[in-house]
Amino acid sequence: MAVHDTSWTQRISQSEANFTSIIHMLENRSRDMADDVAMRFFHDDAVTTAQAKPDCWTWRMLRDRARLVADEIAQTGSIAPGARILVVYPPGLGFIAAFFGCLYAGAVPVPVPAPRRNDGINRWLYVARDAGISGILSTAELLDVLRPLQQAVGHGFALAPKAADPATPVVFEDDGTPFHAPEAKHVAFLQYTSGSTSDPKGVMVTHGNLIANLRQISLAFEYGPSDISACWLPHYHDMGLIDGILSPLFNGFPVALMAPASFLRRPLRFLELASHVRATVIGGPNFSYEHCVDKYSPQAGAGLDLSKIRIAYNGAEPIRPKTLERFTAAFAPHGFRGKAFYCCYGQAEATLFQSGNSPDDPPLILSVSRNALVETGTAVETDDGDEYDRLALAACGRPAEGLDLALVDPEAGRRVDDGTVGEIWIRGPNVTPGYWGRTQLNAETFDQVLDGLRGWRRTGDLGFRRNGQLYITGRLKDLVIIRGQNHHPEDIEQSVFSSHPALAQGRAGVFAIEIDGEEQLGVVCELTRDGLRDLDADDVIRAVRGAVSRNHNIRAAVIALLRPSSLPRTPSGKVRRFACRQGIATGDLRIVARWDAKPESVLSAPALAEQRSWRDQLQQSPRALRKEGLRHLLRQEVALLARLGEGDLPANSAGFFDLGLDSVALVNIGATIERELGVPVPPTLIFEHPTIQALSDHLYSLIEDDQAGKAPLQDAKLQSNGSVAHNPPSSAPVARSAITSELAALKALLR
Repeated sequence: MAVHDTSWTQRISQSEANFTSIIHMLENRSRDMADDVAMRFFHDDAVTTAQAKPDCWTWRMLRDRARLVADEIAQTGSIAPGARILVVYPPGLGFIAAFFGCLYAGAVPVPVPAPRRNDGINRWLYVARDAGISGILSTAELLDVLRPLQQAVGHGFALAPKAADPATPVVFEDDGTPFHAPEAKHVAFLQYTSGSTSDPKGVMVTHGNLIANLRQISLAFEYGPSDISACWLPHYHDMGLIDGILSPLFNGFPVALMAPASFLRRPLRFLELASHVRATVIGGPNFSYEHCVDKYSPQAGAGLDLSKIRIAYNGAEPIRPKTLERFTAAFAPHGFRGKAFYCCYGQAEATLFQSGNSPDDPPLILSVSRNALVETGTAVETDDGDEYDRLALAACGRPAEGLDLALVDPEAGRRVDDGTVGEIWIRGPNVTPGYWGRTQLNAETFDQVLDGLRGWRRTGDLGFRRNGQLYITGRLKDLVIIRGQNHHPEDIEQSVFSSHPALAQGRAGVFAIEIDGEEQLGVVCELTRDGLRDLDADDVIRAVRGAVSRNHNIRAAVIALLRPSSLPRTPSGKVRRFACRQGIATGDLRIVARWDAKPESVLSAPALAEQRSWRDQLQQSPRALRKEGLRHLLRQEVALLARLGEGDLPANSAGFFDLGLDSVALVNIGATIERELGVPVPPTLIFEHPTIQALSDHLYSLIEDDQAGKAPLQDAKLQSNGSVAHNPPSSAPVARSAITSELAALKALLR
């Protein structure tokens, strides 16, 4: 491992203290490191990363394109300093040029994900109106999709800046015209939080907040110019934007990027990328490490060299100690060191980073009594054999440099003792001013008073401090975090009780529940008296699963139907979600019917070496049976992903969302189809063919069309010895994946 000079980061802080914005730093990099590689984006090609031809920009090229984008924005005549611009891009270098172009133009970028064809514009329209945008920046391919959005907003422009397109050559001639130089107090960008899809909130990140937090991250991670980053995180999320894109700029080291959908489909391709570029820094939420382990095999990991990784940060959702153990065990043979795991804690409202340890410190795991934590709010260390009572927590380190962090009794507004659970309050230069246009909410959570001092922010997170280390134990407002995405229970509950007439309106409870060491979704819902009398439990549960999947892109792990008037509620009528969760665990609820997803651990697929591909199996079948054979293979795959019981296959007419599949499962279907049939999978495939029958019919037609002019799939013929003669499998490479945009999986990735 390279020695990292912490004094280097201190010198950066001193020498660049006069810079008040990130664009000053880009100017600096383009002058002093003009021809050094800055950013590369690796497409989802059907080749190894070593063979790939990524889009690649130097620091000067990035600066030049950003300045040209600013010129194109200025030519619209619609931009005043501080105007908000919606930046709607798929993953790639184009977003980065557009983002910086807004900053150079004096505008405030508002990053959002690129829509899919069938998404509609409601989410984007809400953000556009909430932010009061003056225009939209996007790719030429997305402009037609976004025209209705622009028309609904009623003013402004929709522009696809040519300079942001990596395929378009550009020439920038610097005539010395000064760019807009913002002050530290000016808003740099709006970071819309992910929690509620119906009411996202825009965090106002100022230029001062941004520089302060980038400096805190640089000091905490001991970043230096010899570092190399590999990143798959969404560019519109705080972790992907700030540490994935802006930290490399702040510290002057290169980054290799890939699309989140590419990671979800083939997580080991990301590790292959990290190995190829000799990355020293990778990161993501806890689920991303689980995803890598789940897809790992010695054959798939052959050739990986992860020995250069000195930081593998883990944050944005609860950190599972078992995940750290599993990942280390799987990838230690490839050079990964468990001490490289960097457990941290952060929020968009604090720009990003709030706490972490030194990179040289191994993960610190503390086992406490679950009962003591729940019943008394105190952390009691335990090492006894009661597996149910023992709760392993990963320390999230110490507060960032210059950040005050306190554990507070949320009712009394006083600090609590070490080892006592309290709400986490923070105060420092990286804490943002609040949410855009949310005066009342800002007054409730920002600029609070503690110990006679103003400026404190209530995070809503619960935790305790022990020996200087911060441990996160939960969330004050029942926020559910699954795969790094925040979900407000109220949103999911509305979808649940509206999904079937047998369910009582307003009578549902949604909560996070830990199953096999992973945070998953639990649902309880109350039946009406008529619903109980004429109950078709399977139909109701199927409706609930479908509503949760369709509306929120997550999968319910437990669903329970309760007798009328038995849902735990407060005297004021609020759902007692903790009591719902406890009741599911103890069986104390008045449950009429219950459905549990089959644990994924027992659903491991057979090794690839022991399986014939779908294409091979179809080749060996009579032509008349191939369509039904393909349908059966697809039903088996969907049953596996939907966690159906042994031998329980979905109907041909079943819809993917009705089966409760989440976005990660849909991406896995696409990856399986590409691997097994060798056909390209466009981003909208599942949405255009939303049932098993529709998809299998479409795929069969593709296979038939694909064979036109080639060696056809011959009917199987019995030879004299009774064996089956068939064409050998095609050696043609798997078609290049068309899934290079965000697809549905991004709704499960921190949006």
